[in-house]
Amino acid sequence: MGFVEGLILSFAAGWINSYLYRKYLRKRNKDWIVFLAVIFLSVLWIIDSLIFFDKINMTWLNFLPWVSIPSIDPGKYFLWNSFIVFGIDFQINHQLGMEVIACFLLFSYLFWYYFGSKLGKVIHGYRTYQQGHYLIFRPVKKFIKDREKNLE
Repeated sequence: MGFVEGLILSFAAGWINSYLYRKYLRKRNKDWIVFLAVIFLSVLWIIDSLIFFDKINMTWLNFLPWVSIPSIDPGKYFLWNSFIVFGIDFQINHQLGMEVIACFLLFSYLFWYYFGSKLGKVIHGYRTYQQGHYLIFRPVKKFIKDREKNLE
């Protein structure tokens, strides 16, 4: 996956992690949210680093008719042209000094994950008893039934 796809996946994983934390994990152990974040971000960083240093050869994607990854620095080309698999090729070639930007983008996965987690907590609620803003989209009858169950 490319840098932009990694940012999107980090945001989505943070969102999902906040839901899982509120719904299932907070009752048992509060440390699960940190554990899941470390595991997900470590796997994402390792995969993107292996692609960047050409340990995972991305020229295998050339079997798709719309993909044309060059044989020189294929991993870097793939990471900079994030949506090449979807048919959108910006033809960004790796140049000297782009490693600094790549490091910044890799470390920004952490902030996008955190942002997705915080926004997810606003929608899903911070505590197990909070319903969050997604309550707007729930049917009123179901909310009343849930409230009556909690009162008993």
